[in-house]
Amino acid sequence: MKPLLTVGLIATTMISTTTIAKPVDWTPGVGGDISLMVGYNKSDSQFNSDNHTTPNLNSNGDIQDKMFVAPIGNISYTFNSGDKQLYFGTSRSDIALGRFHIEAGYRQKFADTSTLTLSYIPGLLSQKTWQDPYLQNVERSKTNSNINAFSVKLDNIRGSRFSGQIAYGKFSIDHERSGNDPLLALTADERASLNRNANVLYTEGTYVQHVQPFSRSLMLRTAVNFTNIDANGNAMSNNIYGAAATIIQLLPQSSLAFTLSYKKALFDSTHPVFNKKQQDNKFGAFLAYEYRQPFNWKNWGLVSLIGYSSTQSNINFYDSNDVLVSAGLNYKF
Repeated sequence: MKPLLTVGLIATTMISTTTIAKPVDWTPGVGGDISLMVGYNKSDSQFNSDNHTTPNLNSNGDIQDKMFVAPIGNISYTFNSGDKQLYFGTSRSDIALGRFHIEAGYRQKFADTSTLTLSYIPGLLSQKTWQDPYLQNVERSKTNSNINAFSVKLDNIRGSRFSGQIAYGKFSIDHERSGNDPLLALTADERASLNRNANVLYTEGTYVQHVQPFSRSLMLRTAVNFTNIDANGNAMSNNIYGAAATIIQLLPQSSLAFTLSYKKALFDSTHPVFNKKQQDNKFGAFLAYEYRQPFNWKNWGLVSLIGYSSTQSNINFYDSNDVLVSAGLNYKF
């Protein structure tokens, strides 16, 4: 369902390998980067915007695939002290979820090497979803959805390898009409229980360590997270419990990261269309790679990502499999 999918707008699941591995030096003045990504995506989700009609609510959607081109980037200003920074833009890590958002924020470094980040996602970029996902054999109408969110993150707490984040956001759908199909014969209360507009709370704790005795250039990042989606409709409200592990390998001119993740979503109330409480198991595997200064091009980098995610639900309508392959050029200034 759409609130589950938009959790990634608050906390992205893929992270820059170099950012995890070592602190980034801040140079006073204006800086940033811009990337041009070309990719391929294949999905069989009922919420794929190309699946306009569905003949069956008891299965996932038809397989849809497409190519895409995505320019993304961000700009930052570092104060003369070198420990304070303002930033604005998009992150190429969002490619892992096949969507983008614009974020504005403030970062502060401290003497103990910890870094505080305060950020705001203003919901400037909307995402398509269905007004009523449960229509059968009738073309479903699209509507816009977006999320506004605040996030507080503290990296390397008191100089340690522990980091923590908490974020709160509001997920909104312009025209929410779930369950209005007369063929479903739902009561007013049952239709109200399908309202996807929601408040979203996300928390995460991470730990990064060197994998010894193999190599100090090999690192392991582990994370546990919790998400509460307090939707207007009881059948859409749920808690999500997650864990992830990332192996990071630093090489002289390149870096790569391989991430495995798992999430369990438990819903509060019975879904009136399917007469059961929804439970989802979500799996993900991502391989990210960056090669710096190809052909001796200063400040340039080749970046790529291969990703697979799967949702296995006790309600077949919410089953999905997604494959993403992307590659592109990144320029830092």
